[in-house]
Amino acid sequence: PLFPLQPPRTARELLADHLTAMVCCAAMDTAGATPGLDWLDGPTLLVDGERTADLAPKVLTLIEDGDATPLRVWLSQLGIRPEKPVRLG
Repeated sequence: PLFPLQPPRTARELLADHLTAMVCCAAMDTAGATPGLDWLDGPTLLVDGERTADLAPKVLTLIEDGDATPLRVWLSQLGIRPEKPVRLG
C-alpha cells in the first residue's frame, strides 16, 4: 500500500469525534459558524470568520474527566445554544 495502515481508533477517539461534530453542528445552527479547511490541520470551525482552535481540549476534558464546565463556558462565550436541537440535514 502507498500509505501504512492506521490502527483502529479507540472508543474515546470516536466519542471525541462525534461530540466535536455535534458541537460544530450546534455552532452552525445557532451562532452562524461556518466549516473551514486548514491546509495543515484539516477541518476547522470558523466563528465570525476566525478559526476556533480551542475546541478539542474542551471536548477531551469532558470525555476524560467528566467535566463539562470548560465546554459549557466556551459554548456560552461564542453564543452557541446547547439546549437547541441540532438539525441533521
